[in-house]
Amino acid sequence: MYLPFVFIYAIGVVTRKSLTELAYFALLFLAVTRIMRPERSVFKKLGFLLGFEGLLFVMALFNPGKPLLETPLGWITQEGVYSFFMLLGKAFLSAGTAVVVINSAGFPKILAEMETLKFPKVLTLTLAFTYRYLDLFTEEAVRMKRALDSRAFGVGRKEYYGKLGSLMGEVLVRAYLRNGRIYKAMLSRGFGEFPRLEEPRPNVQTAMLALLALGGLLV
Repeated sequence: MYLPFVFIYAIGVVTRKSLTELAYFALLFLAVTRIMRPERSVFKKLGFLLGFEGLLFVMALFNPGKPLLETPLGWITQEGVYSFFMLLGKAFLSAGTAVVVINSAGFPKILAEMETLKFPKVLTLTLAFTYRYLDLFTEEAVRMKRALDSRAFGVGRKEYYGKLGSLMGEVLVRAYLRNGRIYKAMLSRGFGEFPRLEEPRPNVQTAMLALLALGGLLV
């Protein structure tokens, strides 16, 4: 019931037309966080997510309307502030709830629900491989960052960050090439498809949350 809840909740959030209506889903998000009891590291991710999405929507503050504050970029308007918090609220609540649920339930359970709900096999396999290769990508990034630090001792900050930018592109290439080698090794050992994942058990808590999210659509 994790995926149905996330979908219903996200639909409810993005279809709201006022901050008052969005407040119901904000309270539901707090309830999800309380019930799911995610790891403490999740709150750091949520903080980063909030800051990143805030930067994405910052230009909404300058929408035409009643002026509130003059800045070098222009006037911040009353309508702009409302639009900013509306966009930020929708984006953060939708993505934040998905992050909390996936962290608490575990990605294998989400994949198992996708199989149970008859999602296309290629989509399930793609997500499974992506999840598997995240650690590989991180490992490659750490190795190359360590090599850069050992070879860039004493260089200026500007030059260092220039090399770091080049490194980020190189990480993608190396991770892609290594993924291909790993996949060929899997095929040579008889890999056909992932074994069927464990069937998710019905969860009363998520069923209740899904009903509350469904009720929010009528608010």
